[in-house]
Amino acid sequence: MGEKSGSGGLRWVSALLLVAAATPTILTWRHEAAERNIPSHPPAMTSEWSNPNALEVQMRPGTTDADLADLGAKTHLALHWNSEQSQQETDVADADLPLGADLNAELTALRSDPRVEAADIVHFFELPQGETAAAQPASTEGKPDEDTGRWKPNDPRYNEQWNFRMIKAEEAWEQTKGEGAVVAVIDTGVAYKDTKKGKRARDFAETQFVEGYDFVGHDAFPNDDQGHGTHVAGTIAESTDNNEGVAGLAFKCKIMPLKVLSASGSGSSRDIAEAIRWAADHGANVINMSLGSPFPDELMGSACAYAKKKGVAIVCAAGNSGREGVGYPAAYKDCIAVSSVGPDATLSFYSSWGKQVAIAAPGGDKQKGGEAGGILQNTVMTGDNGEPEDDYFSFQGTSMASPHVAAVAALIVSQGVKDPDEIKSILEKSAQKANGPKTKYGAGILNASAAAKMAGHVSGDATGRFWLVAALYGGCFFLGKMRKKAGTPGGAPFWGTTALSVGLLLPDWLT
Repeated sequence: MGEKSGSGGLRWVSALLLVAAATPTILTWRHEAAERNIPSHPPAMTSEWSNPNALEVQMRPGTTDADLADLGAKTHLALHWNSEQSQQETDVADADLPLGADLNAELTALRSDPRVEAADIVHFFELPQGETAAAQPASTEGKPDEDTGRWKPNDPRYNEQWNFRMIKAEEAWEQTKGEGAVVAVIDTGVAYKDTKKGKRARDFAETQFVEGYDFVGHDAFPNDDQGHGTHVAGTIAESTDNNEGVAGLAFKCKIMPLKVLSASGSGSSRDIAEAIRWAADHGANVINMSLGSPFPDELMGSACAYAKKKGVAIVCAAGNSGREGVGYPAAYKDCIAVSSVGPDATLSFYSSWGKQVAIAAPGGDKQKGGEAGGILQNTVMTGDNGEPEDDYFSFQGTSMASPHVAAVAALIVSQGVKDPDEIKSILEKSAQKANGPKTKYGAGILNASAAAKMAGHVSGDATGRFWLVAALYGGCFFLGKMRKKAGTPGGAPFWGTTALSVGLLLPDWLT
């Protein structure tokens, strides 16, 4: 993970995601404290997006329990590990701010300690609003008018997935189906298997999963108790060609389920930052985050930089504010921010937009297409009777657009292109042109087919260059040895060095 597979000189990475919804759910510190078993402080000291009375600290790798205790003693903070995973791997700590303490002074003291990588107050992140809906009965709307002659999955409701036809999924599947890629879904969890905490969703029987973690419940069972994360994972890799439901876009990739949001759809920055690092350390090639906040968080920014440096492409939803302003973590430079388009390929009415948007993808727009204009996937929702309802639901939101891009990133990875900058460059270069400004559509609308083909060429060119360099080096080295044996000036070292130099220049000559 992280090795270059194509030519250099690729662009910087944009960011993505948020939740500045039109009617945001108010998150209170009292609610967060109850879920985390942390003593609450006066409500007047909190806002809907943060709690200045709770601090989060990213310790540097190798920090011991003794180091944490020593730092706590020096700063007069009761520092403790955020979770068992923090203590063992991710080094995320937290503490309550003592009553009467100076917040700025405490943060300054923490940030000045060489054992600390980042420190901030705790911020709250949540799902974009207005994305859930009732289960959708089978429909023939959106069925293709003619047979393209290409392979199609036999999923009976695939004809309702207008979004896959918009991005040319069938052409992309002729190139790759996502084999070998791992996509971490950092969300409300995934209904990935039957555990003590929940059941596997009906159309995930053949979906492949790798080990995940629940950073809310602090255990190894990241089941979905909200429904959002499963729907997101479905777009990426729902079981496909299995005579059930609908299809997934990169259905041969593997999903890493990471739960950071509670059943209410809210979560803390410290848990999300920890999950980002955990994903990077456990083999994820791509991260999808369909969550957000209007405010940055130092620990999350640090975690995104860490993951990208380790070779992970981070894809995030731009937000559902319907106005200019990309949220976080989408707006971080290390992330790929995704806006949403509807069935008519124009910006969805709810989509956030701004200079950080890298690309647009289908996220649905029911104002233009009714319920059929949403994104249809399988998930498990709580029904009117309070019982889990395992069915096919039509959602709309940048949360739905983001996993389309994450899935195409997986298709790119499956062909050997793993560097995050190269992945982003391919996504942008292959995008379909949009009728609107870059602030709304970025490079354009996602094109899975063109991206898959471009990745294949990049990977193939890299392989070809390797063997060409090897052949030139070997041939020149052998010729140099023969010349040296014959007494001709210019022996093996000269020719070998010449061949290597020429080979290293070939990537630039071929682009």
